[in-house]
Formats: sequence, structure tokens, C-alpha cells
Amino acid sequence: MGDHDRDPLGEREPIRETERTTIVHTDSGGRGGGMLIAAVLIVALLVLLYFLFGGSLNRAADQVGVNVNVDTPKIEIPDVKINVPDVNITLPDVEVKTKDADGNKSR
Repeated sequence: MGDHDRDPLGEREPIRETERTTIVHTDSGGRGGGMLIAAVLIVALLVLLYFLFGGSLNRAADQVGVNVNVDTPKIEIPDVKINVPDVNITLPDVEVKTKDADGNKSR
């Protein structure tokens, strides 16, 4: 009743390394569904562009004779007079010195 890991003769069998390659073949034909969806989307886009740029959406109002002229009410605004007091502002003479981008002083 000894170690189960230990070989009684002291020689172990060498570990065999094998290279395995797994190849999976799928032949489900899944491309047909995607092609069908793409075709439906292209047809829907073409129909939408035809209605937007073909001008067929704007012709309905011409045939019905819709009148969009609306009489607006006349609004009179009263004259408002506001008395604003005269304000005199005097600024002191101050010499301002500035520098340009080159660092030269100017007035």
C-alpha cells in the first residue's frame, strides 16, 4: 500500500505530446437570409427616396385646393412715453500703455 504516483520499477512512461487539429464544417446556407434582408432594405430605401425627391408627396395640396391665407386680427399698440433723466458721465484722463505682439510699447 504505497504511493500510487510512484512507479514500482522507477521508470515512468514518457509523456506523449500529440498535435490535434479540429476542423468543423458547417453547410447551413446562412447567406441567403442576409441577402434577402439586404435586398428588402435596398428596395425600401429606393421607394423612400422616390417619394421624397419625386415630388409626389407635395402634389396633394394642389389637387385639393387648400387655402392657407388666414385673416389676422388688427392689434393697436398704445403710445408709451418714458421720461429718462439726463445723465452726465465724465471720465478722467488716463494714459494707457500697451505692448504689441513683438513687445514694443505703444500708446
